[in-house]
Amino acid sequence: MQPARSSFVLWLLISAGFVVSLDSRVITPVLPAIAEGFATTTGTAGLIVTAYLLPYGLFQLVYGPLADRVGRVPVIAFAMCGFAAGSLLSALAPSLNWLIACRLFTGMAAAAVFPLTLAFIGDTVEYSRRQHAIGYVIIAASLGQVLSSAVGGLLAEVISWRAIFAIDGVIAAGIIVLLLREPLARTRATGPRRSSLAAYRIVLRDRRHIGFYALIFAEGAMTIGAFSFLGALLRDRDGFSYATIGLIVALFGVASIAGGRLLGRFLRRLGEGRMIAIGGAGLALCWVLTVVPPTIPVFLFAMLVGGLAFILIHSTFQTRATEIAPAARATGVSLFAFSLFLGGSTGSYLVASAIDSAGYTATLLGLALASAVFTIIATLAIVPCSQPERSATSPLAPTSSAS
Repeated sequence: MQPARSSFVLWLLISAGFVVSLDSRVITPVLPAIAEGFATTTGTAGLIVTAYLLPYGLFQLVYGPLADRVGRVPVIAFAMCGFAAGSLLSALAPSLNWLIACRLFTGMAAAAVFPLTLAFIGDTVEYSRRQHAIGYVIIAASLGQVLSSAVGGLLAEVISWRAIFAIDGVIAAGIIVLLLREPLARTRATGPRRSSLAAYRIVLRDRRHIGFYALIFAEGAMTIGAFSFLGALLRDRDGFSYATIGLIVALFGVASIAGGRLLGRFLRRLGEGRMIAIGGAGLALCWVLTVVPPTIPVFLFAMLVGGLAFILIHSTFQTRATEIAPAARATGVSLFAFSLFLGGSTGSYLVASAIDSAGYTATLLGLALASAVFTIIATLAIVPCSQPERSATSPLAPTSSAS
C-alpha cells in the first residue's frame, strides 16, 4: 500500500465520518421542529433517535467481520451509497413513521464508516501515533456536530428541518465518487478468511474484554443517547429559537475540536487512566450545570465542559479498541461501536421516558450521578479490561496506560 494513497484514502474516510456526524447529530437542534411538524410530543419524536442508533449499533456486528474478510475501504464505499440514499429519503419523509423508517435505513448504512475508519487507522498507523490520528477523526465528527447544530437550527428556523438531510445526501454522493476512483476501494483483504463467529471468538475469548464493552455501552447511554435531548430542554424550558439552540449546543462540538487538537499533549501529560478520570468528572459536572440558572452563561459553560470531557473519555476508549484484538481488528472495533450505539439507543429511550414521567431536572441530575459512578469504575477497569490477550503481540504494555 503506497503511503501517499493510503493517506489520501484516510482523509476521504475522515470526510465520510464528517458527513455521517453532520447527519446523526442534527437531531439535537431540530428535534423540537420535527415534533411540531408532525404534531407529536418530543418523547414520541425522539423515536427517530432510537431508530437511527439501534441499527447503527446492531449492524456493527455485520460490518466488522465483513471488513476483516473483504477489506475496510470497499465496505465503507458500499455503505456510503446506502447512506446517501437514506439521507435524501429522510428529507422527503411525508410522516413521522416514514421518517423513522428512513432513519433506520440510514443508520444501517452509516454504521460502517467510523469503526472501519478506526480499523483502517489501526492497520496503517503505529500505536504511538494512533491517538493523534484518531484525534482527526474526532475533530471531523465534532466539526460535523458544530455545523449540524448551528446550521441545522438555522435551517429549521428559516427553511425546514428537511434541508439538512438533503445537504447530507448531496455531500455523501460527492465523497462516494472520489472514493470509488481509488484502487483501495476495489482491493480485497488478503488476510485469513474466517467466519463471523470465528472473528468474534478471537475478540471475546479473553473474558476481560466483556468488561471493556460494558463500559462502552454505559458511555453511549450517558453521552450519545442523552445528549440528543438538550435541544428539547432549551426549547421546552427556556423557549429559545431553533437557531439559538443550535448555536448554544454547537459549543459542545467546538470544545471537542479544541480537545482533539490537544490529544497528543493530554496523553503525554496525563496518561489514559487520568484522561478518563478527568473526563468522567467533567461529564458529571456538565449534566449538573444544565439545570443551574441562569441558563445562558451556565449552559454555555456546560457545553464547553461536556465537549472536552467527551473527547478525553471517548478518544481513549477508541484507541484502546483498535488494539484489543489485532488479529481481528475490524471486528473488535465494530463490537466497540455496537456497544456504544446500543448504549446510545437504550439511553435515548430511557431518557425520553424519564423526561416524560419525571421532567428534565430529575432526569439530568440522575445522569450526573450515573456519570460519577461510571467514572470511578472506568478509571479502575480501563487497563485490565482492554488488554489484548497475553499471547498476542501488541505494543500495549500492561500498565503503560495507567500513568
